[in-house]
Amino acid sequence: MQQRFTCQICQNEIVRPGEECPYCKSRSVIAEGASPRILVIVFAVMIGCFALTTLLAGAFEQERRDRGKEHFESANSLMTEGNFDEAIEHYRDALLYSRTETSYQLGLANALFAAKEFPETEHRLVQLRGFDPTSGIVNYRLAQLAHRGGRIDESVAYYRTAVYGHWDDATEATGDGIRVRVRLELIDLLEESGRDRELAVALQELTEIDPNNREFRHRYAAKLLDIQAPEKASENYSMLLNSDPRDRVALLGRAEAEFRLGNYLTARTHYNRAQALGTDPATSERIALCNRVIELDPTRRGISVAERYRRSRVLVDRTRSFVMDCQNPLGDGFVGPLPPLPSDLRSALDAAEGVLRQTRDSPSDEKVETNILLAEELWDRSTSLCEGSGGTDEPLGLVLAKLAR
Repeated sequence: MQQRFTCQICQNEIVRPGEECPYCKSRSVIAEGASPRILVIVFAVMIGCFALTTLLAGAFEQERRDRGKEHFESANSLMTEGNFDEAIEHYRDALLYSRTETSYQLGLANALFAAKEFPETEHRLVQLRGFDPTSGIVNYRLAQLAHRGGRIDESVAYYRTAVYGHWDDATEATGDGIRVRVRLELIDLLEESGRDRELAVALQELTEIDPNNREFRHRYAAKLLDIQAPEKASENYSMLLNSDPRDRVALLGRAEAEFRLGNYLTARTHYNRAQALGTDPATSERIALCNRVIELDPTRRGISVAERYRRSRVLVDRTRSFVMDCQNPLGDGFVGPLPPLPSDLRSALDAAEGVLRQTRDSPSDEKVETNILLAEELWDRSTSLCEGSGGTDEPLGLVLAKLAR
């Protein structure tokens, strides 16, 4: 039997051991001759397929962008027309083609806000804020929603972020910029919620944006009066009067500020100037009150010691009479014993009666001061007695308040 030999590589039959395998040799020749050509063809095909795929993908993506843009532009037009419901649908369609487009998301949120779909509006705005915490318009809308929901602290925080955040399509133009509008809404919110200190700061910032804006300056000064800051109010009204001395509103504001500061002469001057530009009963009453206070004030400059002493005695007499009226509001019509007075108040009344009996007493600065202190003591000790009595002596109260400063 003839012995058979096989190739150790391809396992095909060979003539004798050690001889080159014809099968392996042919395969080597084929590989060496054909491999470069095949690789070129393969790579060419791959490149062609990749280019075609890229082209098709780009065309498809461009088509998606174009359709999304069409829906977005249609939605914007509908928003301008006030057709919010249809605008919402177009914004949603735009997002189907580009879910990550921020302008589409914001457009939908604005449309939902306009349509009063507040829960979904807030949900979408919170998502947008997660991507951009300093967006002015996003924080502005969130501030409005929080205000509607009664979440005042949250609303104030959003408003402040909106004021200092970035606005892509708006600038802080003098007097009418979006930031100014946001500040005005914040001021209204602070006033509504009684945050006086924050309100004063916000108003000051507003006037600093445009110091020549008379509307802002007027509003600032008026708010300063509202929050009991008459000195700053007077300064701002003075600035308004420097540029327009015939500004009647500023004259009345300056007069009121000075009146609250106890500067009744200055207040009367400005009330009179305002009255010369146009009369009204309230201003006339204010002028008359200033006159009564000025005539009663024993510390007014330029008056003699004798006049000061006379006025101090009038203070004591009027304060005593006021206290007695509080004890007996019915006067001669009261029947029965009067209610007893506290011992300290009774002692002060006795001292007042002693002063008033001294008709021939010589005037001096020391006696003026003594009388003033006695009148102040009577007034202070009568507080609990006179509460709810209905009695009042406004000029006396204003003079004593001025003297106590």
